Amino acid sequence: MGAYVEHKTMASEHGDTVNTIAFSPCGKYLASGSSDHSICIWDVRDGSLLYRIVFKSSVNMLVWHPSQENTLVCGCDNSSLLLMTGFKPDGFASQHIRLGVKAPVFCMDIDPNAKMLAIGIGNQVHIMPDDFAKEYTTSTKLPSPPQVEVSGEQIDSRIRPRSIHFIGGAKTLIVSYFNHGIVAWNIGEKMTIAWHLKPPGIPQIGCSAICPELGILVVNTLQDGPRLYKLGSQQVIRKWNYDTQPDVQYRLSASFLHNGQAVVSGTSTGNVCVWNTASEELYQVLPHDGDVIQAVAAHQDGPWSYIAVGSAFKGQDTYLKIWKANINPSMDVVDVFWNRLIVLRFSMDRSDYGRVALAVLFTILCALLASGLLQLIWAFTPWEGIHSFIWWLIQYTADLLVSIASLTSLAGQGLLRTAKDYVRTRTIMLICHLKLALRSFLELPPADVYTLPVENVWRPNQESGGYMESQTIGGL
Repeated sequence: MGAYVEHKTMASEHGDTVNTIAFSPCGKYLASGSSDHSICIWDVRDGSLLYRIVFKSSVNMLVWHPSQENTLVCGCDNSSLLLMTGFKPDGFASQHIRLGVKAPVFCMDIDPNAKMLAIGIGNQVHIMPDDFAKEYTTSTKLPSPPQVEVSGEQIDSRIRPRSIHFIGGAKTLIVSYFNHGIVAWNIGEKMTIAWHLKPPGIPQIGCSAICPELGILVVNTLQDGPRLYKLGSQQVIRKWNYDTQPDVQYRLSASFLHNGQAVVSGTSTGNVCVWNTASEELYQVLPHDGDVIQAVAAHQDGPWSYIAVGSAFKGQDTYLKIWKANINPSMDVVDVFWNRLIVLRFSMDRSDYGRVALAVLFTILCALLASGLLQLIWAFTPWEGIHSFIWWLIQYTADLLVSIASLTSLAGQGLLRTAKDYVRTRTIMLICHLKLALRSFLELPPADVYTLPVENVWRPNQESGGYMESQTIGGL
């Protein structure tokens, strides 16, 4: 896979920290939200600014609708939720979404198949239909997460949802809480807990991202680097450390890229790191002159992989940067095999190994049993009798086909002769009638009666079943 190079740098539009960035599903546009109360929509190809929208509060979260074209949902610090769609040179359409809760919007996710929208606002998580035609809509509120024991240094026990993810066709909602770990909720009439991931020491969680295809979850904590988990497992698969430990704790975002084979994370030191998920190796470091990078996003468009970052605490020097790499889509056999091993590795934990061993042993025993049965069947099968029967059946079928062909040929010949004689007789009779009519018209005396010549006519022989020759005489 290729290395990332700087594609575009966009500056002079945001005047404060970039809190959130998001690629559109088509990959043509990049939306960025800032603490300066503005949203900017950029053209990814040339880095040009397409729209700049100003709000009354900081923009905390942006989510593009995965199925509705050019539709962006915005969540603000003052609890405002706004749907924007139909972006055109002369403007766009907007629709407010009101939940009746006055608190900052921290996170959102949309499931296009189930047409559900989940919103983390204040200390609550609401699930609602994505029926954006209505300004006021009913929603379902999730219960509070289970309490966890906190260390002496961690006195903050407030409920703060930081990331939410629909999985399994919106049957499960994964919520990453700032102080309460990660909870997978079963969505239904009764909101029950499917599993609860409590990282060791219960570090405060800044954000999380999931790769549903591999069934893995990356968690970015405030205390150390990202951690990789299998969904539903308490065991850490990978743990990556930053190049230096930050003096100040920041809420750094993270994202999967390369179809789940890599993870990118924000940074407090200016070095945005890309790690391989199959190992703890560092794939690449993207330098940003020591600037704090809180917001990162990734997008795959054919052979091209994009990473977008937004700077923090830069004031009027705030910028966004897009990195680009050519990821070869044509994988050889080794790459495909390695990718399948990664999928298998992430789909299992230690508790699965015993079941896998038993399954392999059972498969081997079944194969041996099937092989023995086939050998017994082969040994006691009367192959000579079967061979003789098949040969007799082939000969009988061939004789039957020859007889049918012979009878069909004889019948066809007889019908052809009969038709030929019939046509000839009718033709002669027609000629005679024409002659008589012509003589009558010319008032000539009638000629002698015309006598048909003696012909050989074939008629069916009732006794032999074939045809016999007879003499017929016709006249007019």
